[in-house]
Formats: sequence, C-alpha cells, structure tokens
Amino acid sequence: TVDKKAIANCSVLLEELTAHTPGEWVEIKVQRLSTSVTVRVQLTTRDALLQKVIGKPMPETNFVGVEDGTIYDLSALHGRMAIVGLYNPACVDCASLFPKFSEWARDKSRKGGPSVLVLAVAAGESLRDLKVLQKSLDVPLAVGDFVTSMHDPERSPFSRDLVIFDRDRLGVIVIDGRGIVQYIGPIAPNSDDTEAVLDELFAAADQAARRSK
Repeated sequence: TVDKKAIANCSVLLEELTAHTPGEWVEIKVQRLSTSVTVRVQLTTRDALLQKVIGKPMPETNFVGVEDGTIYDLSALHGRMAIVGLYNPACVDCASLFPKFSEWARDKSRKGGPSVLVLAVAAGESLRDLKVLQKSLDVPLAVGDFVTSMHDPERSPFSRDLVIFDRDRLGVIVIDGRGIVQYIGPIAPNSDDTEAVLDELFAAADQAARRSK
C-alpha cells in the first residue's frame, strides 16, 4: 500500500507516486509472505538520483559468467570500458539490443578504440536456469548482485534500484576504463524513442571510450 491505498500492479504504483511531488513523504507498507513492514519515505526524482551516480566510481561486483564461471568485477576494468545490460529474462525483445552494443564495440575496436566488454547481467537469477538463455545471446551472460566494497561502504552511491528491471526495458550502464559510471538508464527495445535513446547511450559510450585511453 501507499498511504494505505492498495497497489494492485506497477501501473497503479506509478500513478500513485506521480500524484505526489518530490520532497513529499509517503507511507509504504510491503507484505512479503507472512511478514509486513511499514516505512515512511521521502520522494525524490530519478534525475536527482542519477546525479549521485554518473561520474562516480562503480562499486565492486562479483558477477559470475553462466558459460565459464568468469568473475566480472565492474569496479576493476583495468582500462577496458564496459556496456552492461541488466537483463530481465522475461523481456524477450530486450535481447535484440545486445547485438547493437556489440556492433558499436566492434566498430570502436576497428578504429583503434579501447577494448569493450559487452555483458548481460541477470541480477538475482539462478545460474542453473540461465544455461539455455546464454545460448541465445551473442554476449557473455552473468548472474549475481551488486555489492558495495566492505572496506569503504560509502565508495559509491550506486544501487541497482536506480535501473528499471521489467518485461519491457533493459537497464543499461556504461562504465569507462577507470571504473567510472558514464551512463545509466533504461532502454525499451520497441519504443518510438528507442533510436534516440540508443544515440544518447552511444554518445556516452564514446565519451567513456575517450576516457579509457
């Protein structure tokens, strides 16, 4: 519930939240199985959250490759930039975006640009359930979750909650070779503005490439 109003689905949730203005406080009640938790939260804007992330270091990650068990730590790219798609397997058409990322990466490499890691991450998914899915993707698929460095928990304000996980959009992060986040946001594969959003993403990727040399 939001301010005691029942929330039946994501659309109702968005309608309820957008009826408020940034800075307002709302009461959120969440029930999971037999446990319920009620909290009061202050609403902000996505742009305000992103300002805390873009230009900041990527936190430590320990994603595990589905195919070969490779560990991917996006905070330690050692000069290699990355385009990471946070992939909900329920978003069937989202897989069509990865070849576009790979094509950009190959073109950048042909022109003498930095090495580019294009990675699909199914955060929170089971490794066992994704073996078949890996075969349908032309990029490495990894599983795991975002973790902040235990040595310095304030190292980055990044949170996967900033990126939308749903059936219609792919959350994308661009990280330069120094481990700095240059872009973060969702892309719908079949939207009227898909090409415009891709142009924005690749512009950020070009900037990341320049900073990775």
